[in-house]
Amino acid sequence: MAILTLLCMPAAAARYNVTAVSLDEDDLDATVVGGLTWRGGIAITMDNPRFGGLSALRVSRDGRRLTAVTDRGHWFQAELEYRDGNLSGLRNPRIRPILGPDGKPLSRPWTDAEALAEAGPDGLVVAFEQVHRLWRYDGTPDPTMARARPIEPPGNLRELPNNGGIEAMTRLCDGTLLAIAEQSRTRQGFVPGWIISGSNWWPLRYRIEAGLRPTGAATLPDCDVIFIERSFSFLAGLDIRIGRVAASAIQAGAELAPKIIARLSNSLTIDNFEGIAARRNDAGETLIYILSDDNFSLLQRTLLFMFRLDDG
Repeated sequence: MAILTLLCMPAAAARYNVTAVSLDEDDLDATVVGGLTWRGGIAITMDNPRFGGLSALRVSRDGRRLTAVTDRGHWFQAELEYRDGNLSGLRNPRIRPILGPDGKPLSRPWTDAEALAEAGPDGLVVAFEQVHRLWRYDGTPDPTMARARPIEPPGNLRELPNNGGIEAMTRLCDGTLLAIAEQSRTRQGFVPGWIISGSNWWPLRYRIEAGLRPTGAATLPDCDVIFIERSFSFLAGLDIRIGRVAASAIQAGAELAPKIIARLSNSLTIDNFEGIAARRNDAGETLIYILSDDNFSLLQRTLLFMFRLDDG
């Protein structure tokens, strides 16, 4: 596997490595998992203590730019590279602090950014754990340089477990936000979710099973929503599942039960995937990106994969 060592731009002033990875390191010809076809993957390292913990992902419609947030209160942005239509690398990574409403970088326990969604053409919404909240960032040309504007939360958002807040969030085709929590203190078999428009929140539920919890969401070009789920135990290891919910099913009071598209097990190249994004390329293909959170651990990796969605 080739390793590309490049110099980051002055904003980050650090070296970074991009290493090509395969879907299955024991079977380099493997390209299909469930309804997904492999279209390239990379492992990313960076000589910068702020790099790591990437917990949510957005990719621009043209596929050129990646935006993510970290567990320690930073934005991560980079330009994506392709070869023959497949993901091959990134360049010009930039790390900058997420700002609070006062325009200052965040400090603990306010730093734990876990979900990210678009909010109009020039806006982003970030969901945080520990101190549960949603903050909106608006600005041209780059909302990541803006200060936060708090979004009025529902009363029960603060009742979520400290590490069980909103992890899956996406902007729906009608402009509203869909937000799903990772854990719940109440009903078994479900986690709470909401549809959000302005200061109005309408509750719904997301069905969970087998220890899996939703960690990311993205809106597909046809307006359905794709979710990534994750479970981990020392006995069973890591399990990653990708599922789809029809747009027509997403409404106030609904019970969302994803149709499973693919399951990535320990036999494949996997890690703690928490971010997912989707777009349609010029050839009309729907492309799915997934991003892992390394928890700032030397035992884990930051992986970025791209697949073609074949499940209709």
